[in-house]
Amino acid sequence: MNDEIKLHQALYEMNRIAEQLFVSYGLLSKLIEDVPEDDPSDPISTKKMLQHLTNELADYSTDLTDNAKSIKER
Repeated sequence: MNDEIKLHQALYEMNRIAEQLFVSYGLLSKLIEDVPEDDPSDPISTKKMLQHLTNELADYSTDLTDNAKSIKER
């Protein structure tokens, strides 16, 4: 298998994983809406931490997509 085919497969996988992460972000966000807020004034409440982690998933998804696009344009 030549390098160009390997590159296209890797880019496909990066985009596929990014899409799965973004879907997971959406599903988790909906579930987190139902989590009761322990203490709204607590900056590290369970709900806020779950929201933060979920946002990190979305950021990672975006980063993967952007990196794949950047590599493809080279």
